[in-house]
Amino acid sequence: MSVDIFPFDPDKASDAELRGQYDLAIAAFSVDRPDAPKPGYDTFVGRLRAIPPGVDRQRFWAARRQGHPAGLAITQVSRSEDDNSIVVDVRVHPELRRQGIGTALLRRALGGSPAEGRELIVGRGVTAGGDGEQWIRARGFTVVQRVALQVLRVPEVDPALWEVPVPAGHRLEQWTGAAPDTLVESFARARGAIHDAPVGDSSYRHPHWSVPRVRQAEHDARRRGVEHRAVVVVHEASDAVVGLTELEIFPGMPDTAVQQDTAVLPRHRGRGLGRTVKAAMMRWLLAERPEICLVVTNVDAGNDYMTRVNHQLGYVTTRIMLTAEAARGALESRLSAVAWERGIR
Repeated sequence: MSVDIFPFDPDKASDAELRGQYDLAIAAFSVDRPDAPKPGYDTFVGRLRAIPPGVDRQRFWAARRQGHPAGLAITQVSRSEDDNSIVVDVRVHPELRRQGIGTALLRRALGGSPAEGRELIVGRGVTAGGDGEQWIRARGFTVVQRVALQVLRVPEVDPALWEVPVPAGHRLEQWTGAAPDTLVESFARARGAIHDAPVGDSSYRHPHWSVPRVRQAEHDARRRGVEHRAVVVVHEASDAVVGLTELEIFPGMPDTAVQQDTAVLPRHRGRGLGRTVKAAMMRWLLAERPEICLVVTNVDAGNDYMTRVNHQLGYVTTRIMLTAEAARGALESRLSAVAWERGIR
């Protein structure tokens, strides 16, 4: 097998190089994500260049065979000092799979990502039952979480589903960008309620939210050119945030919104506040951004409550995805053994 692997920078890549990656991605998505709408070229490039929330560094490695794009690997390192992981995403053209290209990409990606004390390798978004699941299991990964991808196709949903009243004794507040100084402290506390969300057997732990962390996250969103929206429910007697939901719109993706965390403080649950804030978010979003036609979100497959809330708002579960983990040392040994068996040097 003759394959060239080299660093790839989507910000500096030529249009021809980006077009090659787009064609590769569409071919891979057609097999791995047949249910998903195929992104247009501009949307794909926007996603490729966007730095996800909480990510400090993102690196790319491309594989080329006989002059044509064959695969791509992406590594991401979060800015959290408590995170011991490197997240890796590997895609290979369907016609070139089972030839060692994915293994070679993963080896190069890990070799080009300094350990920095991070000894856990994580793969996310692997379609259950697909080629990706077979590949990660063969490489020694352990599946630790099942995640439902849920999609809300705006033109297909009755807006009446978003007409949800606010329970008595509460009011809604909303903002784009930065939380008001008067609410940021209780907003940070309410964000901590996400710690109750199930994560299966994953080693991932939600960060501890404080006012400085909230302000840092807001700064990061501005730096990345992300439109960050928040809707909160305030308990009027205490004038404190007790529930919230967040949503982001990324550069280059003008027709798509990504629904992020939704959380309610434990002693305020049972009043439907999660559904209330998510419905309010949809009303606000479409009033100001009518061009949005797709909203996507992920939820742990065992989180029956949030799955049900999302279905009530018009989301449809389209796919089950897997999160898998492997210890770095064991994975690198396994990859070297596989490469030796295949004659990959």
